[in-house]
Amino acid sequence: MTDQTRRTTRRTALKAIGLLAFTGTSGVAAASPPGNGNGNGDGNGTDDSLRLFSEVAVDGTHEIATDGNYAYVATGDGLSVVDFRNPTRPEVVGSMTASDPAGGILDAKVDGDLVSLASNGGPGITLVDVSDPSDPTEISFVDVGHHIHNNFLADGYAYLTVNESGDAAFSKARTIVVDVRDPSDAAVVGEYRLKDDFQEFAMGGVSACHDVYVQDDLLYQAFWDSGVVVADVSDPTDPQLVTQFGEAPGADVPGYDLETYLTPPGNAHYVQPSPDGDLVYVGAETFPGNFVDNPDNDDYGGIKIFDVSDTADPQELVRIDPPNADGFRTSHNFDVTANRLHASWYDGGVTVHDVTDPENPETLAGYRTDDTSFWGAKTTRSFTLAGDIGGGIAVLHNDRGKRESPGFDGSGSPDAPGMQ
Repeated sequence: MTDQTRRTTRRTALKAIGLLAFTGTSGVAAASPPGNGNGNGDGNGTDDSLRLFSEVAVDGTHEIATDGNYAYVATGDGLSVVDFRNPTRPEVVGSMTASDPAGGILDAKVDGDLVSLASNGGPGITLVDVSDPSDPTEISFVDVGHHIHNNFLADGYAYLTVNESGDAAFSKARTIVVDVRDPSDAAVVGEYRLKDDFQEFAMGGVSACHDVYVQDDLLYQAFWDSGVVVADVSDPTDPQLVTQFGEAPGADVPGYDLETYLTPPGNAHYVQPSPDGDLVYVGAETFPGNFVDNPDNDDYGGIKIFDVSDTADPQELVRIDPPNADGFRTSHNFDVTANRLHASWYDGGVTVHDVTDPENPETLAGYRTDDTSFWGAKTTRSFTLAGDIGGGIAVLHNDRGKRESPGFDGSGSPDAPGMQ
């Protein structure tokens, strides 16, 4: 096992529970995938299925963030707000187009009356006032000098993924912290850099900071083949290492190799803890087959569940495999409650899993049609909101609705690998 540079300047409370641990993946169970499905998915031994309860077309749909009765949808060029108070008839009640230099907006996050839009094609984030959901109003653009693929809002701060281009790009992989308590005067106040604690990983070629999640003063960072790095952000200006887990063999090998980057193992793409923080769910996005000129490679990424109740010794419990379906069906974004996992799989559709026993998750239901490809899945009010890429939101329910496709047309799954 490669020795990593480790910080010892951690908060007193964290010192009491140890530094960090590296965990392997051998001897870990795999949960059976759901069946093919065609709008009436068979879901791992059950005939239950998700049904199309209602729908709303939203041009350019990518990530969805929810708060109360509203969904906030990243639309490529800005934001759309969907009123979900009547789930039988959700409707777009407001929208806005972000001003230059924003662009390529794939991710939206919400915290109270503030939405942040990450610019995958621009150098920062757009902050939007949604105190009146019918009139989302741009407040400011925070220029940090680098494109931002994903971000997260929590307690007056925005957390931004940053990856630079050029030689040794991933040595600069990091999360930037922006103080947005006054969104008209937002400013960068801190950062977590992979190289400060894991110099070897940072000099490897497969350690992009892809996504982040913040809960209970902990910052969960998906660093691709370097796995998940958790930092304490009780002081957002000075993030401190808590633990790391789930790295792939060879993550510390210098130099970038396309096939290594696009195929398993590794590929930590999305991360979310359970509400109590004892578990962490990590989705792997892989691009096998024709994406790497190897059609015999059909190893699509799944979702792993880690027990992190002992931060000094995180343990991988199980991997939930992707659905058995035609098309591009790797794990993408998902949502976690105390006992349910709602997951999207691009062409593989949407699945719901019972994770009451996290070592033995059970696939309860699924939704898939031949003309949908899903970016994300969120749960609210006993429904699953599934974002069909480019097309809109499918509102799914486990026993009410139709067994058919939504009426809008999406843009489909990626036709080339990238920072999806």
